[in-house]
Amino acid sequence: MPPVFDATKCKKCRKCVTRCPGYLLEMGEKKPEVRFPNECWHCGCCRIACEHEAISFEFPLYTRV
Repeated sequence: MPPVFDATKCKKCRKCVTRCPGYLLEMGEKKPEVRFPNECWHCGCCRIACEHEAISFEFPLYTRV
C-alpha cells in the first residue's frame, strides 16, 4: 500500500517528495500524491522526512500476520 497523506497536517514543504528514492511522489493541490502506487517500496523515507507527521502507511491485516 502506498503512503497515506493527511491534508490537515501537511504544510506542503515537499520534503517527502524530494526524499522518495523511487521518485514516486509529486505535489498535488492540497497534499502530495503518489504517481505510481504499485511501485512504492514502503521504505518509509517520506514518512521519516515529514516533520509534521502527516504521512502514514496502512497495511492490510493479512500482511501484518
